[in-house]
Amino acid sequence: MDKTNPGIFFLLGIPILNITMAEALDLLFSSLTDQKETKEIHFVNAHCINVAAKQNDYLAILKNAEAIFPDGTGIRKAGEALKNPIIDNVNGTDMFPLLCERCAQEGKTIYLLGAGPSIAEKAAHWANAHAKKDIIAGFHDGFFSKDEEKGIVEAINASKADILLLAMGVPRQELWIHAQKNLLTVPVAMGVGGLFDFYSGSISRAPSWMRKTGIEWVWRLLMEPKRMWKRYIIGNAEFLLRINKIKRNRKKANNQ
Repeated sequence: MDKTNPGIFFLLGIPILNITMAEALDLLFSSLTDQKETKEIHFVNAHCINVAAKQNDYLAILKNAEAIFPDGTGIRKAGEALKNPIIDNVNGTDMFPLLCERCAQEGKTIYLLGAGPSIAEKAAHWANAHAKKDIIAGFHDGFFSKDEEKGIVEAINASKADILLLAMGVPRQELWIHAQKNLLTVPVAMGVGGLFDFYSGSISRAPSWMRKTGIEWVWRLLMEPKRMWKRYIIGNAEFLLRINKIKRNRKKANNQ
């Protein structure tokens, strides 16, 4: 924890905001008022930390983002192990309905980019229905070539959206946002991983009891074993070893 700012928890030098979901939404919407450049706001979970430890360009993006939110059980466990308890699980899947409601209240709009064909469209329909208002300014799937990128950016800008949600997986989504930020006019861009899959109905979310007990990852593994086994079986062990190493190093430093 940064002693000068008790609301920040550092992992690999990444400043993770230790705030509530309500505070995260307030921060996000306050960022919409600054039109100077696109603000990069991201979520980090155990998998993100594992990737960032091996990929310097992704790590640099997270270190310099406008805001980083704590996502999932892994980050909570890391906080407990390092004596920096995380006060809330600020994940994108839980945030999305609240984000839609807030956009409807404040007259803001969202552009959805990413996931497979028809997935973003179905998620857009869900969002508009949930908000009881047309809050989705546009959508496009994540299957486009390098040559098509210019047209995608132009479509996002033409939509006049306030928030871009990009669902391409870590670290591709964060790298794409960072590479295009000087061309984008949207005030805030966020990487949201598999969020569209849940709200399109393509993948069912874990029962509430699994989410409350911190084992939603088990459900994800059961739903997509071929795709997720490495992330959760190997990745979780890798993450715990990394946190234990950080804990030992901090203890040594404090004893010197």
